[in-house]
Amino acid sequence: MATLGMLCLANRGAYVGQDAWFDPGITESSRYAAPPKLRRIPGAWTNKIVPGDPALEGEFVKGAQELVRDGANAITSNCGFTIRFQQAIAKAVNVPVATSSLLLLPMLLASVPEDKKIAVLTYDSRYLDAEIMKTLGIADPGRLVIEGLEGTKTYDYMSEVDGRLDVAVALSDTDAIIERLKKHRNISAILCECTFFVRVSRRIAHATGLPVYDAALNTTILETSLR
Repeated sequence: MATLGMLCLANRGAYVGQDAWFDPGITESSRYAAPPKLRRIPGAWTNKIVPGDPALEGEFVKGAQELVRDGANAITSNCGFTIRFQQAIAKAVNVPVATSSLLLLPMLLASVPEDKKIAVLTYDSRYLDAEIMKTLGIADPGRLVIEGLEGTKTYDYMSEVDGRLDVAVALSDTDAIIERLKKHRNISAILCECTFFVRVSRRIAHATGLPVYDAALNTTILETSLR
């Protein structure tokens, strides 16, 4: 059976409590046909990977190579901003590499009329920069509506080395971003960069009535391609 390898940030943390609208995270084995192989990358803290510290590239490449040697048949990550190292990782291993759900964005833009927009939900909207758009082959980001978690308790939690966050607070922050989305017109679909949104994609889809694409779909595509 094919096995997924996942490059993980150095940050640790836990959500406290439960809710029917709060689903398993991207690293949890219940999401997969076979448990993914996880590799925590030394020094890959949130505040380093999001702006793209170039010193981390070698560590991510090394981690991917170790996962492949350990039997991984494809590589992904638990942070969408790892896309900054997508090409370096892909060149270093001989298995499929899809580090981020952002790789789905060009397809989504092509799948809707030119007068429609794609909403992108991200950890920090300030860092979805020209470098990332170049990697994706997107010359004009004018059809994107970008909303981030910055300023929320969920954002703060994800920045911590080993934090704790109540599920109710995470859902409240999610609802706030949903309300911001509802103020925009002509949105045809939602793409979630941050893997946090895997836990709340159902809630977002239910509240907006729009299709939601996330990191879980990205890993499903990888898994399916290996069968």
